[in-house]
Amino acid sequence: MFDSLTIADDVVRRMVLHYQRIGLSLAWPDTLATPSRVQPPTPLHADIARFVAIANDEHDRATADDQTIGELIERFQHLLDLLFLPANGQYSYRIPATFWNEPGIGQVLARVQAWLRQDDLITLTEAAQLLFPNVADTNLQAARMRVKRLTERGELMVYLAPDEPNPTQQARVSRQAINAVQAAGYNHSS
Repeated sequence: MFDSLTIADDVVRRMVLHYQRIGLSLAWPDTLATPSRVQPPTPLHADIARFVAIANDEHDRATADDQTIGELIERFQHLLDLLFLPANGQYSYRIPATFWNEPGIGQVLARVQAWLRQDDLITLTEAAQLLFPNVADTNLQAARMRVKRLTERGELMVYLAPDEPNPTQQARVSRQAINAVQAAGYNHSS
C-alpha cells in the first residue's frame, strides 16, 4: 500500500531543497546592509558578471589557473542547474539546443564554454577557407554559404561576436568544431 504521508514528505523535501538552491543564489550576502549603502550583488549577479566579462574577452584564458577554471566550471554548472534542473530532485535535464543561440545568457554561456575549452572562435570566412579551400580560392562567397548551411542544419554552432559592428559579420564558429568536421572526413571538394 502507498503511504500518503511518506510520499507527501518526500515531495515536500524535494521541493524545499530545490527552492533552497534557488534561494541561496538569490540571497543578498549582507542582509544587514544600511540603507545608505549600495547592496552588493547576489551570488547569481556575481556569477553572471564573471561570465559576461569572459564572453566580452576581458579575461585571458591562458593566464587562468586550474583553481579558477575549476571554480568557473562549478559556477557554470550551478547556473545551468538553476535554469534547467527540475524541482523533482532528479539530477537529469535537457538543455534545449535553441538556448545556446538566445541573445543574452545563452550566447554568453556558449562563449564561456568555448573559453573554458580554450577554443578559438573564427569567422565564417576563416571557416570556409579551412573547410572548403578549393572553393574558397575561386568563390569565397559560395564557400561561406556552405559553412552557413552547416550552421543552419545544426552541424556547427553559431557564436555571436558582440564587438563586431556589422551585424552581418557577427557570426563565429568554433575552430575546434571545424577541425572535428575535417577530422571526420568532411568532403572538402564538394
